[in-house]
Amino acid sequence: MTTTGSRRRNDRPHTRWLLVLYAAALVVTLTAGVPGPARAEGGMSAERLTALFDRYGDTSGRWNGADRTASVRLPDGRLLWLFSDTFLGPVDSDGSRPDTASFINNSMVVQQGDELRETVHGGTAEEPASLVPPPAADQFYWVGDAQVVGQSLQMLVNRYRRTGTGPLDHVLLGTSLATFALPGLAPTAVRPLPLGQRISWGSALLRDGGHTWIYGTEASGETKFAHVARVAGDDLTGPWEFWTGSGWAPEVNRSARVLSGVGTSYGVQRVGDRYVLVTHENNLVFSGDLVAYSAAGPTGPFEGPDYLHSAAETDAGHLVYDADLHPDLARPGKLLISYNVNNVDDAVTYADAGVYRPRFVEVDWPRPRPDRADVPPAPAALTADARGAGNAELRWRPVRADDDPRYLVHRRDVTAGQTHFVRIGEPTAEPRFSADFLVNGHEYEFRVTTLGRRGEGPPSPVARMTATVPPPAPPGGLRATAGRTGDVAVRWDPLPFVQLFRLYQRDVTSGQRAPALVGTFTGTSATVDSLWHARTYEFTVVAVGGGGDSQPSAPVRATAFVTPPAAPARPTASPQPDGDIRLNWAGLGPGVSYRVYRRDVTAGETRLGSPSLDTRANHLARHLRHDHEYEFAVSAVNSGGEGPLSPPVRARARFTAPEVVPAGLRVTKIGPGQVELAWRSTNPGGWHRVYRRDLTAGEREFTEEKVAVQGTEATIHQLRNGHEYEFAVAAANQAGPGRLSRPVRATPRLPTPGGLAVTASGNGEARLSWRQAGPGLAYRVQLRDVTSGTSWRTDPYPVAGTDFTAVLLTRGHRYEFRVAATDGVDTGPPSAPVAVLVE
Repeated sequence: MTTTGSRRRNDRPHTRWLLVLYAAALVVTLTAGVPGPARAEGGMSAERLTALFDRYGDTSGRWNGADRTASVRLPDGRLLWLFSDTFLGPVDSDGSRPDTASFINNSMVVQQGDELRETVHGGTAEEPASLVPPPAADQFYWVGDAQVVGQSLQMLVNRYRRTGTGPLDHVLLGTSLATFALPGLAPTAVRPLPLGQRISWGSALLRDGGHTWIYGTEASGETKFAHVARVAGDDLTGPWEFWTGSGWAPEVNRSARVLSGVGTSYGVQRVGDRYVLVTHENNLVFSGDLVAYSAAGPTGPFEGPDYLHSAAETDAGHLVYDADLHPDLARPGKLLISYNVNNVDDAVTYADAGVYRPRFVEVDWPRPRPDRADVPPAPAALTADARGAGNAELRWRPVRADDDPRYLVHRRDVTAGQTHFVRIGEPTAEPRFSADFLVNGHEYEFRVTTLGRRGEGPPSPVARMTATVPPPAPPGGLRATAGRTGDVAVRWDPLPFVQLFRLYQRDVTSGQRAPALVGTFTGTSATVDSLWHARTYEFTVVAVGGGGDSQPSAPVRATAFVTPPAAPARPTASPQPDGDIRLNWAGLGPGVSYRVYRRDVTAGETRLGSPSLDTRANHLARHLRHDHEYEFAVSAVNSGGEGPLSPPVRARARFTAPEVVPAGLRVTKIGPGQVELAWRSTNPGGWHRVYRRDLTAGEREFTEEKVAVQGTEATIHQLRNGHEYEFAVAAANQAGPGRLSRPVRATPRLPTPGGLAVTASGNGEARLSWRQAGPGLAYRVQLRDVTSGTSWRTDPYPVAGTDFTAVLLTRGHRYEFRVAATDGVDTGPPSAPVAVLVE
């Protein structure tokens, strides 16, 4: 289940903007080591940078949109742009983003001179992955700021875990330090830092005064707060200290809030003897303002806000968030600021790929300050009265001025811990104002300034009130319309003073009892995706206001319909050196799996066999026969069924004899007529051929064993005992064996029986017994008449057991006996002799 308006796909967590909403509620295509020029004299204009990313997104075919937008200058002059959630691949000719565009959680873009040249990410070109991969399937990293230390790039990254399918269903797990080797930007490590889960560190980095200052963001309820840490020097692996509000402490839990209303990322820059912090105005819901705070030191206290820019994108219903500073490209006397844009309806960001890209603006800094004598005086007698509808009625005494003044209203939510007043609403000519969207039970402070022809005057005295806000009424007019791709569009009527709605769904067909949260939305519509074909779903909506949640709306039902997918385009088939064939085709988007069919053309097969299943747009066909031609076709499957087959493609499987040579061949055991061997291989489960030659018999050439061996051990049977052999091993596949290993030698021998004993049994007989020498062996008994001085002779009949009776012996003569083992071909060494006097 997915939603338009929050997250397009469950496996495509397009949610960077949701941290703004929450405040309200390696492939390397890189020419490594190629230097670019250092900072151009005069910097780059904001207009040029915005156009640069638009052109790169539209034409590069690699990167087409992202958020976060941090930058760091590399030692060779290149500028590195860091992004969090990123869309990859080309855009369509009409400027839309394909639904099949690859989505990853972090990436880089490299700028050389005044052009964007390369995109850096993990995985492969066909299957891209995040540059900093997550440690688990339900986790991901969003990037913070970065800096160069020696020959390494240090980048702070924050790890999150998904807690559900909704857009706000994620939780901060901690901060890590990712490092990359320069100049090639190869990842070298991701090191978790002992910083806890309260603050996401890396919102900004600043080197100043022998320290590196590290800024972070704490999300607490509907408010976000800035924190400050530092390390001595410039290495982030050193000990961290945390600003407590009055000093420094090594414990992160003593870190104090220094400013409210910041974004997840923001910029900090030293200008002259002042420190400037620029952020998206996050004290208000869905503000389009970029503001600056300044201080005499990097920890504050901060003064402001100064209003720098009002983003026009909010007029089109887009979200603005995550401002940052880029001093390496700024022109003299100006702050160069980037900000990100998104939309609560993902359909918009797919219809227009240009929405989800960074914008840049420039502002003069320091800001001009009017003379106090030229601005109008502060309004007087300000009052703030709570109204039961969740608003505050403000009134004040008009200011007497000759230039027809207007008034600006400023508000601070004391209960939420806001540190500064924030401007609300548009300028008004009347000495009255209604402040809306308040939170029930929260204490607010208000003040008013007068805006004259030469600037804004000082603020009025503060008026306080505590809001009384009832829950909103249930949304009305709920309706649901099923699409053709497992989607249902849900719409409802607007409610006054309500900016957020929660959508719930229940799968009626499956018998689901309790509704599940789909997501939180800022408008009056949402599209729920990835629903099951032919299932009926029930939807309800809850309005979220300053007084809490409304009762659920009246439910509405819709039955999802999923059209089976179209046939994939003709796949490509690439034979591999190991005899496999790799297939690739254009994916058809999330929620689609694939069936791969094949037939062996060379073997005369006329029909496609049973399919193999794949969830990705590629397949590795294995267990093929050498030099056989195969035909493949692919179909796509979703909950609506299986679509038609793709056009077929053919390829011939060809094995290349292995180039690797087994190493470490050794004899592990020698037995009667056999030798056990072992060796090392880079493919320990692969096939090998064993070779032998009988040196004693004068053989010069190796003979291949008839049966190939899978693995790295073998037992060679049917050897001549007492003969010296030489053995070698080669890796093998269907194309044949590779080169032979270095040989080893061994001489198998029959064992010598032990425990031989003899007793005279009378009547010219002697009884012998001995221990078994091994399985499958027989024995030859040898004897001699010591009294007569005869030589050793062997009894003509082999003995199968371990006892024997010698008969027809001469009484009174002394005899000696010994026993030797035999395998029917060779006879081993005899045992030590035993003697007996025959009776």
